[in-house]
Amino acid sequence: MGTTTPFGPDFVKQLIPQLLQMFGEATAHVYHIIWNAFITLLLQHVIFVFCMLVLVLVAATVRAVTTGRWGWLGSVLYNYLYFGTLFVIGLIWGPEIFANDYFEIALVILYIVCFSLVGVILTKTGLRRPF
Repeated sequence: MGTTTPFGPDFVKQLIPQLLQMFGEATAHVYHIIWNAFITLLLQHVIFVFCMLVLVLVAATVRAVTTGRWGWLGSVLYNYLYFGTLFVIGLIWGPEIFANDYFEIALVILYIVCFSLVGVILTKTGLRRPF
């Protein structure tokens, strides 16, 4: 006489996909909560955040122009481009896009594009000599 389980014969086969789906939904929910908290904080302090971003950009530009060291300016420009693009992507498609499995491929592409674009900007402005 065979034993039966209350879960059914395919319980183990169904468990893994259900767990993966649950983790994916939970991750998207967490991203949504963090995004809402970030947007709320940003809206409450938008003038301060904007002033600090401009201040850091001006300080990096002054250092690059006066000393010829463009590393800080390159880093600032890269971070502004990278995270600014991520911010716009989040505004357009919502924070759930960050939980997408294929979004990591887009992040790698965005990394390469931003890195190359900063190099072009620094070269065109004359702050960095091409190799």
